Amino acid sequence: MPKEITFLGSQKITIAEIMPRSVIFVGVPTEKGSFFRKGIARAPLEIRRASMRYYYKGMDCLYDPNYDDYFLTGLKIFDLGDLIDNGRLESEITNTIRKISGVKSLPIILGGDHSISYFAVAAFLEKIQILHLDAHADFQRYDESDAAPCGVVMRKISGLKNVLRVCHVGIRGYLNSGQGIHDSIRMENCFLPSDLLIKNGVGAVLENLIPKLPVYISFDTDVLDPSICPGTTVPEMSGLSYSLCREIISAVAKNFRVLGLDFVEMNPRFDQNKISSFCVSQLIIDSLASVGLSFAS
Repeated sequence: MPKEITFLGSQKITIAEIMPRSVIFVGVPTEKGSFFRKGIARAPLEIRRASMRYYYKGMDCLYDPNYDDYFLTGLKIFDLGDLIDNGRLESEITNTIRKISGVKSLPIILGGDHSISYFAVAAFLEKIQILHLDAHADFQRYDESDAAPCGVVMRKISGLKNVLRVCHVGIRGYLNSGQGIHDSIRMENCFLPSDLLIKNGVGAVLENLIPKLPVYISFDTDVLDPSICPGTTVPEMSGLSYSLCREIISAVAKNFRVLGLDFVEMNPRFDQNKISSFCVSQLIIDSLASVGLSFAS
């Protein structure tokens, strides 16, 4: 067992040791962008810890009985550890992600609250689109009285010059801003509420993404139904199943170039029996099986 807890027991490296065409995990244990139900800052540690149940000495692949096949073969996975808030966290996120993407590697961010996604997306210089899986559109107007940094993050991201579209997927619940959602639609973003998505399936997502344009995936754990992921900051009923989320990420990875992913808002404080940590860590591993294929040697 490795001395330090990393994702899947991967090698811990420094920013100077980043290798081309590899997968790099980065933890951002902050919750200063969220005003509701503290505890998110422990998520990177708990997600990594949950992933260790799949670790074995000399690990080079995992077996999937659904396909009677091995995956992760030839994939170089490393862990940078956590970025600590020393007063320059925002620029640290941007600089770190830019260095990872600059050597054609795949950054996977373990949050942390959702406000961190803006600083990650700001790292990319090429034209991109955002696949935003979330119960909430996070498109509140800045003058709304209860607007928190995590509640306006997609509005901020949509304002970046290189972001051509945000595709909101899985939206539901009464904490959404109607004004914000209408603003997003007027800005030619895509809006797929959970009921519509569950009815129409993965095809609805693919149809609303811009063909051939690279994708950044931002995954808020509250998009999952709370029956399978109760440990999240703002749970909403009637969420997406694990299988549907896995299928969406897999389909997008097969049809688009994925530049990076973040997984945010998992809250260990409300994660009884660690089921949410296990759920999120396994979804990340499933994402590696599809997104990581283009990075395997």
